[in-house]
Amino acid sequence: MKTTIVPISGGKDSQVVLSIALARVPREQIVCVHQDTGFDHPLTYKHVEEIERFYNVTIEHTTSKHGDMFGFVEKVQYFPNSAARGCTRELKQEPFLRWLQAKGYNNENCEIWFGMRSDESRDRTQKYGDLSVDDSFDLGDISGFYSSNKKLKESVGRIQTRLPIVTWTTEDVFAHLAAENAPLNPLYGKGHKRVGCYPCLLMRKSEWQLVANDPFGRQNLERLLKIEEKFKAEGNPRKYIKVHRVWDVQSFLDGADVRELTADECGWCSI
Repeated sequence: MKTTIVPISGGKDSQVVLSIALARVPREQIVCVHQDTGFDHPLTYKHVEEIERFYNVTIEHTTSKHGDMFGFVEKVQYFPNSAARGCTRELKQEPFLRWLQAKGYNNENCEIWFGMRSDESRDRTQKYGDLSVDDSFDLGDISGFYSSNKKLKESVGRIQTRLPIVTWTTEDVFAHLAAENAPLNPLYGKGHKRVGCYPCLLMRKSEWQLVANDPFGRQNLERLLKIEEKFKAEGNPRKYIKVHRVWDVQSFLDGADVRELTADECGWCSI
């Protein structure tokens, strides 16, 4: 029997996928892994531990060679933006690849269940809108990173991948967790639509405002601004932290009132 790998982000969708996996697959065949960017909110890290206790599973963790988002930005000398979004690749995909290879996982002995849903964003509707929960495909079809060369394509790039809740709505997900009286990441109760990198440098402007009102988030924003000032002093042409090409970070720290240009949710972390 193949191992079922469930990546756990600390968010509601991957949590529901784990719940579904436990109902369908023998527990001993399930492996959970958190792609740790080193940049999550403390509440998210705590919630990952709560998921372990509630579902009686062990969650493994990947780590990036950059350590966290600050290390990544300092190394590559730019802030992630619409034209250069290397953070997902360097902080999540590449460490996940190394983890898969170190464990000896391939298309013969495992499959991966992701929690992407087609109604999460406009981008995901375009990418996954025609899929059903029964469809399966190669990991390389989810992201070209995993099939970027022949060696990768022959190994991890062909691991079978499923999206068990691709047709679910946000309401479906919350209802499922409520029905089993499962713990929920507290960030949702604070108004966040997504959890993960705190902040994601390409998230919705209203989410930036929430981050600026959070002590941990404010600390991270101030640290990012120091890196920006360093880039400016060095004459780095890719120096600015972009917020959907409109707002600068200092405006959030100064309490700017933000109005969204669109009601669509950010889909930048889609793979």
